Amino acid sequence: MGAGGASDDGEVTVATAAASEVIADLRQRRRDMRRELARVRWWRRLVQARRDLAVAFLTQPESSSPVLDLSWEALAAGAPTSAELAAAVWPDATTFAASNLDELDALDGRLEAYEARVAVTLDNVTAQMVRALAHVHRMESGKES
Repeated sequence: MGAGGASDDGEVTVATAAASEVIADLRQRRRDMRRELARVRWWRRLVQARRDLAVAFLTQPESSSPVLDLSWEALAAGAPTSAELAAAVWPDATTFAASNLDELDALDGRLEAYEARVAVTLDNVTAQMVRALAHVHRMESGKES
């Protein structure tokens, strides 16, 4: 091969090395976006669970219940009482009010919007990485011919 061929190989090698750095950066950004998306989804699940607890507290049945017949009493033997369950689930029940639902809904709405932005960014970074990998592949395929 002549001097022109050696120069072409050198240019492809430099371009491939530069593209590899771009791909490594995109991979890191993609990892970061995936980690952030997982974190936001975790927080959304917690906020939604907290909302479920608030709704359950606000709509719980009266603590006084009619006397159970003997079959229910036998079935319920050893089961936790409503008071025990309420104390375990709502240790500080005074903090629940209907306004909490609005606050939790607003918080979840903000998290949902952020989650959507992170997901779009992840999709964009993934598309950029795929294009960069395809570009490197085309350069290397051209070098082999």
